[in-house]
Order: sequence, then structure tokens, then C-alpha cells
Amino acid sequence: GQRKKGCNPRDSGGAVMAGAAAASAEPSHAMPHLQMPEVEFLAEEEDVEIIPNFESDQFRFIVGDVGPFRPQRPVKVPLWLARTLRNRHKCKISPPEWLSKESLTQILDAEKSEESFSEIPQHFQEVAAVLIECAAQDIPDCEEVRALLADIYERRYQKIRRGLARAQDSEAIKMNNLTSMEISSIRPFFVESMNAFFVLNEALDQAYDGAP
Repeated sequence: GQRKKGCNPRDSGGAVMAGAAAASAEPSHAMPHLQMPEVEFLAEEEDVEIIPNFESDQFRFIVGDVGPFRPQRPVKVPLWLARTLRNRHKCKISPPEWLSKESLTQILDAEKSEESFSEIPQHFQEVAAVLIECAAQDIPDCEEVRALLADIYERRYQKIRRGLARAQDSEAIKMNNLTSMEISSIRPFFVESMNAFFVLNEALDQAYDGAP
């Protein structure tokens, strides 16, 4: 029972943040110092519900047991396993409640009407992309869902770009409710900014030390 990684979730579905600039935030549950591949890896540990069409005892993995599996009885499994079983036609996937036309419309309306960021799942982008890639037939109104996701990503990144612009003007910024993917994608900007700050600070210290 070893886990096998699949394709990069960001490459699927056409609705994932391609080419967008990003920004910073301080959600209390954010995972610090993670690079993009690590965020994607952790996203695949998120539980989703499947409807199996086979019978089996528990699957035993290093991280824990999953199952048992009975035909037509919903069971929670990690996203990576759900994708594997779906690709082998061993189950259907029940999309999470937020991955629906109604829920996404509400999120998009909130993103449009509020300057702050809506609170969405930490692995919103990655989970959505994987499910669209492997189980589009299991998602009602999938094309509309795909379009709504793209609009949400664009709205959020517009806010992020505005925040970055304010940061470049030395304004204090605070952005809550960013996802792990969004935080990781803008980390290089803040690392570079901090490096420039330390270089400038050191230069000022030397200048003052050498002053008569």
C-alpha cells in the first residue's frame, strides 16, 4: 500500500491560477515555510467522500487504515486514493459542498463585494483541480463550476496584486484567509523584500558608524 503521486494538480482543469501574481497573509492555520510542491503534496492528504463499487477490507497504509469498502456505501479517503480509484473506475467521487455552482457563486459574489478575502478551504485550488481532472463527470454543472473557479481565482489575485503594490509603496498590509497555495506563490516576493531591507539596514549602520 504505497502512495503513488499523480500529475501536478495545477496543470489540470484549466481553472487553476496560471500566471497570476500573488500576495501575503497571516491565517492562523497556515503552514509556514512550505514550497509549492509541498503544498500540493499535503493537499492530496485531504479527505474526500467516494462511493465505491467494490468490496474490500481496510487498506493499510503507513499513515493509517482506510476503509472498509462496500458497494454504494460512502466512505472518506485521502484525495490521492480517491483519484487512483476513480481512474480505475472503482468509485465515483462526491464533490465537497463548496465545489458546487451555488456555493461558488456565493464565494464569487463575496469576493466582488468585499475588499477582504473570503474564507475558503486551505487547499481550495488543489482539491478543485484534481477533482475536475479526474472526476468531472461526478461534478454537477462542471463547466459552470470551472468558470466560477477561474473567476474566483482572478478576483482574489487582483486583491493580492493591489496588496503587493501597497507593500512596494512601504504601506503596511494585512491579508487574512489566503490559501496555502496563495501564500506559497508569493513567498519569494517577501523573501526578496526582506533581503533588500537587511542590506539597506546594514549599509545605514556602516554609514552611521563611519560618521564623524
